[in-house]
Amino acid sequence: MKKILFLLPLCVALFSFAENEKINLTLQEVQRIAVERNPSLAQAKAAVDAAVAGVTQARAAYYPQLNLDAGVTRTRDYYGHSMASAANPKGKMDPYTTYNAGASLNWTIFNGFQSQFQLLTAKYTEQTAKEAEMDARRLLLNAVAQAYYEVLLAQDNMKIAKEDAEFNKVLLEDAKKRHEGGILKQSEVLNFVLRVQNAEVDYVAAEKSWKVSIVALCALLTIDVDGIWDNYTLIYPDHAGELDKDIPQLLDYAHQNRPDLMAVDEKIRIAEEGIRAARCEWLPTLGAFGNYDFQRQDNAHFNKSMDRAINYGLSLSWNVFNGFSTSGRIAQNKANLVSAIKEKEDLLLNIDSEIRQNYYAFQSAKIQLEKQEVVLATARQIRDLVEQEYKGGTATITRLNEVQTDLNNAASARSAAFIQVLDTLETIRAATAENLN
Repeated sequence: MKKILFLLPLCVALFSFAENEKINLTLQEVQRIAVERNPSLAQAKAAVDAAVAGVTQARAAYYPQLNLDAGVTRTRDYYGHSMASAANPKGKMDPYTTYNAGASLNWTIFNGFQSQFQLLTAKYTEQTAKEAEMDARRLLLNAVAQAYYEVLLAQDNMKIAKEDAEFNKVLLEDAKKRHEGGILKQSEVLNFVLRVQNAEVDYVAAEKSWKVSIVALCALLTIDVDGIWDNYTLIYPDHAGELDKDIPQLLDYAHQNRPDLMAVDEKIRIAEEGIRAARCEWLPTLGAFGNYDFQRQDNAHFNKSMDRAINYGLSLSWNVFNGFSTSGRIAQNKANLVSAIKEKEDLLLNIDSEIRQNYYAFQSAKIQLEKQEVVLATARQIRDLVEQEYKGGTATITRLNEVQTDLNNAASARSAAFIQVLDTLETIRAATAENLN
């Protein structure tokens, strides 16, 4: 059913392709597709299922074990099995067959709390797998956002190059007419020809970047891009977004919500439980057992009163020496504990660094965007004025080329600053795990 629901937008897209229309996708819709289809998340989910099964296995230690058994034994015992007699001086017996069937019950009542610790360890392992799945989701969402913004940046550059080409094409047609009237030189006509060609080259380069970015994005979405290049349009955000938290608030949120940090906490608990479980190997083990079976020779038809045997009781075992295996296991888990603690310390440092770097980058990108928008508006105003002056014969073609280049550079810089704000903000959301909401 899920496959059908996913293929529906694709079918709509193919129909739209025939109608020369495009399907618009927001970042949230693209991320939703990635979560549903990316195989890395399916792999993480399978690890969670395996951990859940591990908890079921660990819990089985609390229950008694019931076994049913049956067998047939053929015995040839020639010497020493029976009393010697005159008819059988060597005590030789004829071969005989023994039939048996029964049930046995074994229940470990106390094994030094090892069952309890094993169950706790399995539960911690399950939680670790769940946190790993969430962390894989966090990283995937961030990767999708970055690929999405790379596509938007390429689309912007395509748009800038297209507008530059169209602008110069208009001037080229005007220059041809004025050249035919003897007003302009041939070199000025060729100037606009060159400007159009350069703009078209820039468009091809931007289109190449767009296609490469689309391929990277579709790889994250697990979508085949062949034949659907022109079917989708990624929605360009209306505004760059704001950051409503300061660094202490961001760090506090990350410390409470980062899945990889919580997974390390589970590792610490697993190591601590491993130490306790290993120490319990020095304690005795108490168990209960019971057997109910039948055994008879030469006939599988059991007689309830004659062939039945019932036994039950308690068993106590205590391993006094195991070659320092327990001591080695304790030392191993202590080392694992130290490693997990240091891993947490390292992760906290990385989280702090990641958040601070991106916070300052966001603030700088925000200021840069504001200034670039002013620069772009000014460059466009200057270009329009110089265009009119050129057409009126008071500005040179060199000046017009210069202001048009300034406008293209300003437009590209503004686009890059805008995408930088979006990308940095999404990186901060991923660093704090807020993108999981």
